[in-house]
Amino acid sequence: MELIFFGEADRTMHLVCDARDGAGSEVIWCNVDPCYVFHVANAYDADDGSVILDAAAYDSMFAQGLDAPRGAFERWTIDPVERRVRRDVIDQHPQDFPRVDERRSGQPYRYAYATMLPETADPAFLSGDSLFKHDLQTGLRSVHSFGPQRYPGEFVFVPAHAEAAEDEGWLIGLVVNLIGQTTDLVIIDARDFEGAPLASVHIPHRIPPGFHGNWLPQ
Repeated sequence: MELIFFGEADRTMHLVCDARDGAGSEVIWCNVDPCYVFHVANAYDADDGSVILDAAAYDSMFAQGLDAPRGAFERWTIDPVERRVRRDVIDQHPQDFPRVDERRSGQPYRYAYATMLPETADPAFLSGDSLFKHDLQTGLRSVHSFGPQRYPGEFVFVPAHAEAAEDEGWLIGLVVNLIGQTTDLVIIDARDFEGAPLASVHIPHRIPPGFHGNWLPQ
């Protein structure tokens, strides 16, 4: 199904389920607790007919000016028959920009990666100094820290080869060093997530942290 969000934090919010090959008359509207969702990790059809959606969800956004609150990583279970949405928190720590192995998009998956956010609101919109790896099968969270004053942007997963296992590959992204106003393109082994980076390409100036990039093998 395709999923679309409508609503504002102080009003009714709807999640719209639309069959991929369905007609407009088959659209299903489900009420969900008001919140903000900017970035979805993945969504897929479950065997029991429900739809699973994992995303970074915020209770509110910009309600107090630019001091934005921080979103938790949640799993939404959507029942298209009862038209209900159950929200469960996967990880309460603030985070956003979740990514997965793109080969698993729209399918059941095990691993998600996200950028840590500070636990207190920051009008500068800086990320935290770490990345998270979520094992959705075991419930474990791994942390890769870049160190003080080093802020990662959104990292992209790159499979080692066409037949690689889901976390067999690398994470690639930019990390800004605020002290030196420089940037590093950092490569992390997804299976040795907490270990030292495999490589780091130093760039002698600051590149604003980016997001929504993709890896192209050729």
